[in-house]
Amino acid sequence: MKAKVLLLSLFLILMGLSYGQPPEMEENPPEDFLQKLNLSPEQRTKIEDIKTETRKIVIPLRSQIELSEIELQQEFKKEKPDRDKIMKIAKKIHELKWQIEEANIDERLKIHSILTPEQIEKLKNERFLNRNLIAPRHFWKRKD
Repeated sequence: MKAKVLLLSLFLILMGLSYGQPPEMEENPPEDFLQKLNLSPEQRTKIEDIKTETRKIVIPLRSQIELSEIELQQEFKKEKPDRDKIMKIAKKIHELKWQIEEANIDERLKIHSILTPEQIEKLKNERFLNRNLIAPRHFWKRKD
């Protein structure tokens, strides 16, 4: 009985964590906000390429997460769920989510690298007006 309660608790925690993730739009500057930075045509092209590159990485990872979550749910529905299998699936989901986070961080850093100091300053100032729309301030600091 205790094992079932423990497994159910683990399952609920994992599902809560997966649904508690912020949408991608909140992780990266939205398009309309980037337009306020007066980007050059070259910067716009580079940013679009960076975003496309990131999407190509993230979309398959999200699919793998969904498939793993289905597998996890199926394992929990069994009369005698296999703890080792559940932990292995949970770890896989965690690793996939980390890969998505890594891709998003790389995207932000790449975008940051093509902005001018003035655009970075504007981005930092706008951040205070749009706290939930872009990454934390430390991702946008420029180290010269």
